[in-house]
Amino acid sequence: MAPDPSEVSWINPRLRPGEVRRVLTGIPGKTGVVYTLDRETGEFLWATPTVTQNVISSIDGATGAVTENAEVVFSAAGQEVFACPTWNGGKDWEAGAYSPRTNTMYMPLRNTCARMLATRTFADDTPAARTESRSRTYAIAYRHQLAPGTEFAGTVRAISAETGRTTWLHEQRAATMSLVATAGGLVFGGDINGRFRAFDDETGEVLWEINLGSPVSGFPISYAVDGRQYIAVGTGTGGTSAHFGALTPELRPSRGNTLFVFALP
Repeated sequence: MAPDPSEVSWINPRLRPGEVRRVLTGIPGKTGVVYTLDRETGEFLWATPTVTQNVISSIDGATGAVTENAEVVFSAAGQEVFACPTWNGGKDWEAGAYSPRTNTMYMPLRNTCARMLATRTFADDTPAARTESRSRTYAIAYRHQLAPGTEFAGTVRAISAETGRTTWLHEQRAATMSLVATAGGLVFGGDINGRFRAFDDETGEVLWEINLGSPVSGFPISYAVDGRQYIAVGTGTGGTSAHFGALTPELRPSRGNTLFVFALP
């Protein structure tokens, strides 16, 4: 454990740089914040944001206690807030990956924000209401958008589990989906535009790419039969792919559900 103060926002002051810990690490919430905890005691060790977020103002390094940004907490019906990310994340159910070969975690992340309005009723049919998306579950109306300052909905970020430093960042127009890392130095993952890729796990270079036609919404897996390695992944409009597609309307993949299996050389 040696979190880099220049890249890690919140660090436990009791943590001695270079000490060895058995940890639980990753991005557990939609804010896209990386958390690293001592896996035996639950002690907070360090945390840092990845995508644009304004939900968490600060984290107490000594306790791990989170301070919320009061400006994005609803207090009354009719109140509007601008929140980053949306409830679909940042980081949502789409799987990240970890490679013990590089001691690095690889995360599919999205640059999303929304203007959200607290509301009690869905009966009105005004022109303004018809231009908004509305959720009975959350009792809000909302307009999603890309985070200010970027045209890229999707990213893949490689984060050192030791230092918290971002070792490489891949950015693209289409929202990225689940990943899997292999012992052969590859990270496989797709996007909502149907592209499925193999990245070099150390540099982020795209080594191979194919168009599968519809959103790569499944979790890719690696397995072997008789010494031959395979990569399998499912496509289709499951999960959050439809929502993320609305952020890039010029991308129009098909909606077919298919299982693809690739054999490695």
